[in-house]
Amino acid sequence: MQNYEGFLRGANKLNVYNGTRIDAVAPTRLWIDAHSVEGWQMRGFYTVNNSVDPETNIFFRTIAAKNNEKSVPTKIVSESQYCAANPKEQNVGMPYALPALEKDQAETLAAWVKKGAPGPTTETLKLQAGLTKETHKQIKEWENFFNQGDNRHKVVSRYLYEHLFLAHLYFPEEPQTFFRLVRSSTACSKEVSEIATRRPNDNPGVEKFYYCFNKLPGAVVSKTHIPYEVSPTKLKRLEELFFSGDWKVTRLPTYNYQEAENPFWAFSEIPVKARYQFLLDDAQYQVSTFIKGPVCNGSAAVNSIQEQFYVLFINPESELMVKAPGFQDQAQNMLILPGVWGSDIKLDSAPEFLGKLVENREEYRNLRAKWKRQLFPQGYALKDVWDGEGHNKNAILTVLRHDDNAVVMKGAVGDLSKTIFFLDYPLFERLVYNLVVNFDVFGNVGHQLLTRVYMDMIRMEAEEIYLSFIPPSERIPVRKAWYQGLATELKMKYFFPVTNLELPTGISYENPKHAKKEFIEKVLFTRMDEKVRGAMDPINWKTLHAPKDILVGLSETEKQLRTIASVKATDKTPFSRFFPEIAMLVIKEKNGASKVYSLMHNREHQNISWILAESLRLAPKEDTLTIREGFWGSYPNMFFSVTEDQIGKFTSQVLKIKSEKEYKKLVKDFGVSRMQANFWNIYDEANARFKKEAPTQFGYLDLTRYEM
Repeated sequence: MQNYEGFLRGANKLNVYNGTRIDAVAPTRLWIDAHSVEGWQMRGFYTVNNSVDPETNIFFRTIAAKNNEKSVPTKIVSESQYCAANPKEQNVGMPYALPALEKDQAETLAAWVKKGAPGPTTETLKLQAGLTKETHKQIKEWENFFNQGDNRHKVVSRYLYEHLFLAHLYFPEEPQTFFRLVRSSTACSKEVSEIATRRPNDNPGVEKFYYCFNKLPGAVVSKTHIPYEVSPTKLKRLEELFFSGDWKVTRLPTYNYQEAENPFWAFSEIPVKARYQFLLDDAQYQVSTFIKGPVCNGSAAVNSIQEQFYVLFINPESELMVKAPGFQDQAQNMLILPGVWGSDIKLDSAPEFLGKLVENREEYRNLRAKWKRQLFPQGYALKDVWDGEGHNKNAILTVLRHDDNAVVMKGAVGDLSKTIFFLDYPLFERLVYNLVVNFDVFGNVGHQLLTRVYMDMIRMEAEEIYLSFIPPSERIPVRKAWYQGLATELKMKYFFPVTNLELPTGISYENPKHAKKEFIEKVLFTRMDEKVRGAMDPINWKTLHAPKDILVGLSETEKQLRTIASVKATDKTPFSRFFPEIAMLVIKEKNGASKVYSLMHNREHQNISWILAESLRLAPKEDTLTIREGFWGSYPNMFFSVTEDQIGKFTSQVLKIKSEKEYKKLVKDFGVSRMQANFWNIYDEANARFKKEAPTQFGYLDLTRYEM
């Protein structure tokens, strides 16, 4: 419920994130799939604003169920669809499992309900915050760029739209005003009429449509916020990338599934280097579309990735499809994706389709291996790692998983990661199309299952590219460390054998046994400079060694936090095992200012080869905490609050934790319980601090995973 339209839409019992539904369901996206109460009710919603009497108004009754001065949560609750039968059932009132609203706030809502709960329309909200003349001018320039009539612009605009439809676009002059790029059946100069399709590459259903900037009318929430800067500089860059060369369009791509779901076929006439460089320029955004998009919600979806890993990219000059156009011609029909079969894949058809995916994937891997042997007979060297052209900080990223969600950061955050995700153009594009463009969160179990399994295939390919940078003798041992367990080892040996195992690496190593560490250090400190890799990570880096002493200049707070960061949860120091997925530590300094650090629990695994039974494959003695200043998660599980003088006591107590009971003692001493009467004040302060520190990245934090 991000704005008034969400209130008018009402409620239903549909679980959007349902990976087991037998049949696909109709989409219910706010602002897109319906625009009236009647329209939403046709999609199964019912009103919560059924009366002007607060005593019978469904919305207000949920507030009243909890609204008294003593009402605070007294027991642990879980997600449910149970409806409170009477006002005494305070624990299921709203806000759910959180302290009641203040009395005057409840009275304000009651008075509002008595007036009929009036509110602004979505269009009114769009107009409330007026835009500057400069912003209006830039919007017009961008819309003109997207809507030019020649075939080159048409195919490029479609390609860009399919990569930007999830973006919250913003201009540097107005960093907290966001727009969505939409397809409209009306011209952008008129009121935008968004065309609602399941996927951005579905047929728009009209002969003429327009790409328009549509102002985001509601509150921004962190869990779906993926900002993307648009500016004159960015527009000039796109012009250079896509239109400086002399290439021709002989046909416009169609919207039939076989072509539309395969970007290598649909956009084959756009130069590969332009497409790949576009992805690289804003790699954090592109990776975030599948890490924070609808596909990555729920443990079964997110357990296809490691807890913490670095992401690197093949240099565009070394990309096989760039160096050898014939490779793309041979490969494009092998790179089929699950989306080609739509949103309603019957379970009895899934094995057949999976077989086709695996068969084509293996043909492609062998083809890629052949081309690599021809073009890189001495293997990949350090120059084949993209260095961001000496200025782009997207060249190395870190992904951190928080159980059923994840976050993407620039730089090498956390200590040396267990695996490294190495992307070339075909991998990067398949990730975007499999998990973002072709994925339908309203699709059935067959569609979601094949999407998830194909993600496993992509992950293993990305890991294999990394293995090709280390000595041949170390490739199998390193991979075995990632995929432990007899069944998993057999699966990897017979169904995903390493290709080009004997092909050398072009990198010299002092000690092949430490190749993973040496490789990352060479990338960070030889291939990249500080402008690209960003600041070092002295709190977390314990295995990685920088050319200079990273501990010089550390504050006392940072020194204390370093004592609990990147410490394996062995029998002597098991404390990280007891921490939630992400806790936010608020440190109040002597000068009155505050700092916030995210404490992220890395739950290690023997392997991540299977969708089910994740708990049986955990390796808790390998668990660690990664600590980073800032708000690095959308769903905080706990707030800790300490003064600057207490930080030593806090870390000392953390180091002594050897049981759940001792962790609960830490929460009692320093934690912010959802039972505290001032909980909302603390939450408001956290959001205000987040907004001040990172105005463009800011979105309201979600409390649905907060611990009791």
